[in-house]
Amino acid sequence: MLKKISHYFLPHPETHQKAKLLSWHFLVIYILIFILIRVSLDIVTIYKPGVLGVNAELSVDKIISDTNVERQKQGLPPVTYNSSLSEAAKMKAQNMFAENYWAHFAPSGKDPWGFMKAAGYRFSYAGENLARNFSTSDDMVKAWMASPTHRENILNSKYQDIGIAVEEGVLQGQKTILVVQMFGHPYEAVAVSPPSNQVNTVAQIEPTITPEVPSSKEIMVAGTQNQPVAAVLIDPMVIIKATGVGFIVLISILLLTDFIVLRRRGVFRLSSAHVAHLSFLALTGAATIFAKIGEIL
Repeated sequence: MLKKISHYFLPHPETHQKAKLLSWHFLVIYILIFILIRVSLDIVTIYKPGVLGVNAELSVDKIISDTNVERQKQGLPPVTYNSSLSEAAKMKAQNMFAENYWAHFAPSGKDPWGFMKAAGYRFSYAGENLARNFSTSDDMVKAWMASPTHRENILNSKYQDIGIAVEEGVLQGQKTILVVQMFGHPYEAVAVSPPSNQVNTVAQIEPTITPEVPSSKEIMVAGTQNQPVAAVLIDPMVIIKATGVGFIVLISILLLTDFIVLRRRGVFRLSSAHVAHLSFLALTGAATIFAKIGEIL
């Protein structure tokens, strides 16, 4: 029995064939396991919404601080926290959970500017960045800065105010941490001199710019909600990364063992099988390293 089991991990003592776990059949099995895990995670989001998700500690202050660091690198003044703009961002996040969408515009037609107006924020310029399922503020801001449109929002010299909402809920079947980042330039006002025949009249304040709903191009796209939140039982990224690392470690150990054993037997030689295994390792490593942690929009 032990001899049969050893053939799965060691080269054959007579034919010197590679360990069975390094055979083409098992390489196909490894790939199928990856696919099965991915499909299973998708099924879980449908039949057990809220079970999948990531845990994160994101603070409003840290997000604003990281944003201002990027602005200051470019010689731009920092943006200032605005409570009305933050309320608008919170309303937008809650609406995304309520209507179950991941977009700048809601299925019902609601847009970012409507939330700003509803929160009492009067603006002449405004923009919005979205993110979900990032575990740290640093990773999230780096992702925004790597995207030309989101970067343009962060480094827009017109913006003076910033509002941030970090809300948690179930979105599209998965426990999600949404971050809504809103920027704005408040309504400017100038004093208007009274008519000459009304010297004692108090000067009126009038806006210098008529508010207009920005077009989609101006977006530079970059809690509390109505759905119950189940406890996080499974972190999909942990599963995918753990599986990838497991395969990498297993195949690396088997290849190293194969090399040592065959060298001792004096029959080691490079073959096309080694190329296949190394290619599989490279692909698995790339998939593990570049597995998507969070999304921006």
